[in-house]
Amino acid sequence: MEITKDALINIVGNVQDKIDVEEVIDNILISAKIEQALLESEQGLGQDWNEFKDEWLKEDL
Repeated sequence: MEITKDALINIVGNVQDKIDVEEVIDNILISAKIEQALLESEQGLGQDWNEFKDEWLKEDL
């Protein structure tokens, strides 16, 4: 998993002066996962929204 330097700078630049290290790491991981998902979506690798919705609605909660 990768993240751009700009995204990393944005994450670090938008945190409080004091922040828990785990929270920063969580923010970095979430941002990297979002970037990866967007890239996969642009390449047509994601699941179709309607298929996902139908599948989700059929699940027994």
